[in-house]
Amino acid sequence: MEKKTTILSITGSDSTGGSGIQADIKTITSLGAYAATAITSVTAQDTEGIQQLYDIPANVLEAQIHSAMNVLRPTAVKVGMLRTVEQVIAVDRLLKEFQPQFVVLDVVVISSKGKMLMPLEVVKAVIELLFPLSSVVVIKQDSAAYILKSKDIRSNEELEEIAHRLLKYGSKAIVLQGGAIAKASLTDVLVESSAKETHFFTRPGFIDRITHGSGGAFSSAVAVYLCNGENIASAIKLAQEYMSQLILRSADSKLGTNAQLLDHSNGFDYQNISSRMLELYNMLMNEIATHHRSTAEVSFYANCLNVTPRYLAQVTRRVAGRTPKQLIDDYIIKEVETHLVGTTKNIQEIAFAFGFSSQVQFNKFFKKMKHCSPTTYRKSHT
Repeated sequence: MEKKTTILSITGSDSTGGSGIQADIKTITSLGAYAATAITSVTAQDTEGIQQLYDIPANVLEAQIHSAMNVLRPTAVKVGMLRTVEQVIAVDRLLKEFQPQFVVLDVVVISSKGKMLMPLEVVKAVIELLFPLSSVVVIKQDSAAYILKSKDIRSNEELEEIAHRLLKYGSKAIVLQGGAIAKASLTDVLVESSAKETHFFTRPGFIDRITHGSGGAFSSAVAVYLCNGENIASAIKLAQEYMSQLILRSADSKLGTNAQLLDHSNGFDYQNISSRMLELYNMLMNEIATHHRSTAEVSFYANCLNVTPRYLAQVTRRVAGRTPKQLIDDYIIKEVETHLVGTTKNIQEIAFAFGFSSQVQFNKFFKKMKHCSPTTYRKSHT
């Protein structure tokens, strides 16, 4: 018989069961693999934040990892919250000793509620010791900005630049999450040390409607898909689709007193938005990210997806409450704003760079979107 895929999760415990080690167990199990665990910190928390923390001593954490590694020999290790330098050193030592095929490092410096989870010395140790051992590092833009002391990310170019800067710390791949390039959507970027191509993944904004535990569950799903033989880009795409469906189902599950907890169970009605609609929406946003500089025609994007413009409009209204044209224009204006503020290109150069036939056409578009001229906007933001 084939050995069952086993994934060891090393992270903190969540008393609500919505994030941390509990969410990892649920995600890994629901995707057909076996979950082993090593707890780094015991927390008292709810969807509003963490009230208390107790960090597990490094020698106890090391004993947990060693036992799981010895008996189960996991194919992948997912590393989440680490709280002390000693914990980082223990994880580093055991990863080098047992050499799992995949290491997915979920770097959460700052929680979804803005709480610092990793002291600076721990961040430095994670970068120095664990980045070079990682198959893929998953990190949100606020944590990346803290590490690199960078400003807010406002364009795909900046998202890619930050990801490449993180890649220099030694990981085989970086997934940088959460670039708010367009309204009603979020953009993630994947860069790999072994590939020149950059992958952009644009997902509906509602993906963060339920934030508690979604980041850790996503990285655990990535680990499962890597173990299933998917390459990194495919694993990211499949994990995003899984999380989109999970969040939609959780919103309808009536779990607890609010709709912020992920519900991995199957004992309730399926989501209102079909998987096909969600897939088409994600595909549309990826096409817009690729082609927004050359065309803003809805018919072009509908042809790319082999659907009619009318059906595409039905999909985008259902998923995001916006028309395809609004999504395209939102994406373009966000990129244009970045060029006006962050470059010295003149207005005509920017207009032509985004496919406008004339500066007059560009000015008309900009005024419709921002209620002022490009020149006025540039002066007021620089």
